Amino acid sequence: MISDSNTKPVKTAILLLNMGGPESASEVHPYLNELFQDKELLKLPLQKILGNFIAWRRTPFIQQRYEELGQYSPTRRIMEEQGQKIAALLDESSPETAPHVCVPGFRYAVPRTGDELERFHDAERIILFSHYPQHSCSTSGSSLCDAYRWLNENPGLQNKISVIDRWWDREDYTDLWVKLIERKFKEFKSSHNLRDEDILILYSAHSLPEAYCLEKGDLYNLEIKGTVQNIENKLKSRGLNHKHSLGWQSKVGPKRTKWLSPSTPEVIENSSEKAILIVPVAFTTDHIETLDEIDIEFREYVEDGKKLFSRADCFNLDDSFIRLCGKLVEEHIAENFNSSIRPCCKNCVGKDCAAMREFFGSKPVRYQE
Repeated sequence: MISDSNTKPVKTAILLLNMGGPESASEVHPYLNELFQDKELLKLPLQKILGNFIAWRRTPFIQQRYEELGQYSPTRRIMEEQGQKIAALLDESSPETAPHVCVPGFRYAVPRTGDELERFHDAERIILFSHYPQHSCSTSGSSLCDAYRWLNENPGLQNKISVIDRWWDREDYTDLWVKLIERKFKEFKSSHNLRDEDILILYSAHSLPEAYCLEKGDLYNLEIKGTVQNIENKLKSRGLNHKHSLGWQSKVGPKRTKWLSPSTPEVIENSSEKAILIVPVAFTTDHIETLDEIDIEFREYVEDGKKLFSRADCFNLDDSFIRLCGKLVEEHIAENFNSSIRPCCKNCVGKDCAAMREFFGSKPVRYQE
């Protein structure tokens, strides 16, 4: 049986589900190839051929971006530290389910979710904790289907597995964003002698093909908009007098694919404010989309337009975020490890989506009018 650092058998294992990221140049192509082979993430014609072609074409570009950044993906390091802090907190707050261990489980990188499930198969309980606050079939759904497929091929763990999914509508999640945004907003104002109305708060989230939301019925875009509205309501109640907007980033795939709009660069280009504060509203940890795409690429867009740039911090190792994660697990334990996954999209076409929800005992399985 796996034991913790104090050599006690692990009673509760928590896997933080995420995509992960490449940690070296040699890992970039395998990572991208697997990502573009994932039909839950991005459905392509002739998926195996076209997915491999896109990965091959993008590998040198992504390697170059990481080299210019001076580091490869920090996601694993950050999430391992998050996990250590969450486990320590839970050992104190929930001694009846201790010892706890909390580790990342990645969809496309090491440590893989299946490998961690195997490593902790002797634990009394295993909690799959989606690290995506908003649910999308392409992120949370893909990670959970990946775990389901492994569990289905390796029977015996079903009765000890449960899921924590989508937590964007919690007040403490909103409060955490309000704290980080307000702090950066005040620093931005003070350092550049700005008024509230000089600053555009630009929320940026990973984009999806438009058809996923309008035709398939993925509610991700609505959950992002709901997140933004919750944050804005609190910021305005605290006296901030600013404009805000929402943009979508990280479009990858065939050019003919129509994505959610407006894109983050389009919002930047059309803004009239003197300064732009970007909030990476769909991300919990720093990775290439924050450190490179926002901090370098979008900063250049902003400064080319003679505007000032700033970005709100990701949660990373913020103590309030660690407490939020701990509280989510505590509530999950108090609710007798009940799994609650957002139902399948209205026009779901995923091969394993319904079966995955049935496996984890989440109801309702399908979208209901």
